[in-house]
Amino acid sequence: MSSFFTVPASQRKRKREDRTAAPASKKRGVDAKGDATGRSGGKRRDQDEESISGSDIDEDNLSVASGVSDDSGSESDEGETAADRRLKLAERYLENVRDEVDDIGFDAAEIDRDLIAERLKEDVDEFKGRIYRQIASDLAFSKASHTFFRADTQSTTSIAVHAPYVYTVSKDRTLIKWELAAPTSATALPSTTGDSKRRPRPQRKKPKQVKYVRGLRKVAETGEEHGHTKSILSVAVSPSGKFVATGGEDNKLIVWDAETLTPLKTFTQHRDSISSLAFARHISTMSSGEQLFTGSNDRTIKTWSLSTAGHAYVETLFGHQDHVTGVAAMTIDQCISVGARDRTARLWKVIEEQQLIFRGGSKSASYQESNIDCVAPLPPNHFVTGSDSGSLSLWSVHKKKPLFTIPLAHGLDPLPPLDELSAEVDQATAAHNSRHLRRMPRWITALATVPGTDIVLSGSWDGFIRAWKISSDKRTIVPLGPVGGVSKMSLAPDTPSEQLRQTLEFDTPSASDRMDVEGAPAQMTTGAPNEEEPLVKGVINGLAVFERRVETAKPGQVPTESKSKTTTSSEPEARGLCIVAAVGKEHRLGRWKCFTNNFHEGPSAEGRSGAVVFEVPFIGDKLN
Repeated sequence: MSSFFTVPASQRKRKREDRTAAPASKKRGVDAKGDATGRSGGKRRDQDEESISGSDIDEDNLSVASGVSDDSGSESDEGETAADRRLKLAERYLENVRDEVDDIGFDAAEIDRDLIAERLKEDVDEFKGRIYRQIASDLAFSKASHTFFRADTQSTTSIAVHAPYVYTVSKDRTLIKWELAAPTSATALPSTTGDSKRRPRPQRKKPKQVKYVRGLRKVAETGEEHGHTKSILSVAVSPSGKFVATGGEDNKLIVWDAETLTPLKTFTQHRDSISSLAFARHISTMSSGEQLFTGSNDRTIKTWSLSTAGHAYVETLFGHQDHVTGVAAMTIDQCISVGARDRTARLWKVIEEQQLIFRGGSKSASYQESNIDCVAPLPPNHFVTGSDSGSLSLWSVHKKKPLFTIPLAHGLDPLPPLDELSAEVDQATAAHNSRHLRRMPRWITALATVPGTDIVLSGSWDGFIRAWKISSDKRTIVPLGPVGGVSKMSLAPDTPSEQLRQTLEFDTPSASDRMDVEGAPAQMTTGAPNEEEPLVKGVINGLAVFERRVETAKPGQVPTESKSKTTTSSEPEARGLCIVAAVGKEHRLGRWKCFTNNFHEGPSAEGRSGAVVFEVPFIGDKLN
């Protein structure tokens, strides 16, 4: 049926002129006064008849016009489907968007905000454990490039990273800020002489020293002296990159401005050495500052709140029966700690005022566990620990015993020569007296994880940093070999747990680990058979790791990755893993174990103090 709006204006029926003047009536044929229309004057009836009779021609013309319009409408609707109509609407919407962009333009800031919001959502999901990326098998740890850097200091005790800056502390009360170099290919020198064949200049690989602080420092505003008077044992940087915290043997916790390394506040609430520090990865919603956890030899853990408005002490947590040698932030208002000789790991729930106790040690192990010194989180429900027996354990907050343990993760130390073991002149007598000696396991001195991934890194005094993979079900640990070299411990990523145990049997003590009378001294003084020389000449006292991304460039500077990506599209994007390790001649907690005690031969016999950077590429990529 044709519509009034589809009829040409010349064929439309004109409305009655007296309809607006007449009052509305509720019944047909009755006016407002209640009188029937038949009783009214004949003049109105005659006008109505004329209009009705005159409309016959109009109706005929309308029928003809409407017939034409109906046929055309039916023909256009028969071949059009719902998908076609949606496509037309989409095309019309895109045309409107194009017209709006042409007239007004697009807002780049709004696009950036959308990208940042998406990235923040991804980080939050990763932090809460909703995202678990298995990237360990895609990283080429054996092809990692390394760069050693150092200052004129004693053994480096700890390290912290907030890309692109690295902070190191040492036993001679030194805090140094470094700037990492971006791992990109060489860039050409600017041609000033017109010689286009000039050789490209290799890019700087070693970190650049930015700031340097040692000992006491006087603050100009207040005139007070802040600084450490004894060895600095630990360092941590806040997630925002604004604050750096250091703890030392002088029982002091000092908060520094990360930009200028100016001391802001000194806390003396701890009664013994501060051995470990850890910041929560995100700012707590319960407070306006950044949350810091400190572990001390006074057997306590303290929480702090750091902000631009002020720094404050919050609470003390009691429970450990020995020195707290390691602490790590699990989630907001939760941390995990280890208590050395009490052989426990504890999960602290600050808001609920609860603690969960996890007891280590196994009576069936060939080497008994005396200390648990290192801990690293795998949020939200897992963590790993390292002990003096060399065992690497995977834990779940839902079980009191470890889910999986790798004994002797870093192998055994070689036995010293006979002339150091015994004062006997006769070699046979000395070997007979030392026949019951066993090779000692290498302690795990440092641990680090990449939250949201399956990567675990461990270090020891053997100079090796070993990479491990957490299985997809988070129940087993698979070794991936040392970083920067190939080892006999390197296994395929899909190695079953039973095959893993058989592969690691070379580290279990056997008859060859004991001194025999004939031929044993020559075999055991050189270390384990087929053992490679360590890449790092020193004790690994600390580990820090982060993923190489675009935003790891210097603040306010265009990232090198973005420059290379826009200039040459064929050049691969610089990405991968960056590992920074603190290296020292001796252990950070004492001088009872040094790198020279490993009896290495050649130029690697002498240890070094400083730090080393490893750039681990993805398989198929290359980082210089």
